[in-house]
Amino acid sequence: MPQFTIAFDGTDDDVREDAEALQQHLDQDGELRGLTTGRIRPPRPGEQGGIADAVQYAAELGPLVIGPFCVWLEARLRKSGVSLELRRPDGTELRISADSTRDSAELLDQVAEFLAE
Repeated sequence: MPQFTIAFDGTDDDVREDAEALQQHLDQDGELRGLTTGRIRPPRPGEQGGIADAVQYAAELGPLVIGPFCVWLEARLRKSGVSLELRRPDGTELRISADSTRDSAELLDQVAEFLAE
């Protein structure tokens, strides 16, 4: 099944926190509840288990995810920076890294356009 992936960059703790927070946020939306999955990165040598590093969802859910994701992203930018990679089912990627809400309107437009295509 073709799917979108929203993967996070940063320290293991930040990546896990962002991935889990986004999935919880999307699960609060009645239309998306239970339809997104957390991707677990395989454990590295010496680790006991992998960590959540991304959220994935079916391509046909795309229009439903854009609004809630952009709300989450804007809130995250107000709290701190974010670094992530969006990947379409065809493999096209968009990398985003922002430290503040200064350019949030342009960033959110770029994200919404990328996810809508």
